[in-house]
Amino acid sequence: MLIRLFRGAIREGMQDRMVQGLHDHVLPRLRSDPAVLATHLAFPLEAGVPAEYLLETRWRSVDDLIRFAGDDWRTPRVEPGEEECLVSVSALHFVTDDAPPIAETRAWPTPTDVWLDDVGFDGDARRVVWNGSSMQFPPREMAAMLVLASRAGTPVPSAELARRIWPGSVLVGPYDVRRVIHRLRTLVRSGEVPIDIRNVHGHGYVLEPADVPSAERGHS
Repeated sequence: MLIRLFRGAIREGMQDRMVQGLHDHVLPRLRSDPAVLATHLAFPLEAGVPAEYLLETRWRSVDDLIRFAGDDWRTPRVEPGEEECLVSVSALHFVTDDAPPIAETRAWPTPTDVWLDDVGFDGDARRVVWNGSSMQFPPREMAAMLVLASRAGTPVPSAELARRIWPGSVLVGPYDVRRVIHRLRTLVRSGEVPIDIRNVHGHGYVLEPADVPSAERGHS
């Protein structure tokens, strides 16, 4: 197995554009390749807009990476639209005979069932039920919601959510968690699920029943 660590330093003012391009174009391309065993995008843990990123990819073999990147695979390359967003790029490569960790083949935490008042969170079916209604959620959003629901009323730090959403990976950061939470909130609101998920500044995210008085709620 080949591990490739790609580091990019983002030019000032180009962070949002670069991050969007990574999620919309780079990651889908890598994750669709059958030779890529795992892909993780990470940003600095410190608060604020990221000034760099780290992209880890795990390949079945060096030959697979050469097929993907060409004979000059050791030299980091970026897409034409990314060049003006980056100050510098670098790449490191490591070869191991180990099989991929079990955690990489099990993307989500062990399914559990959680109840919050009259709202049920079914981890096996990735479904939320309430008052005769139900709604199914994607795996990552459901994994995050199960953690939050199991600790309803108590803020869960981003680092803890990252460990539960991406078990076994250290190359994820607050930005990745924010994207999952944003999608989860959008789904919850569109389905009129009677819960609220809010950000408690400096502490993490908290899930509460939707009837919590608005004056007590924070802002994301």
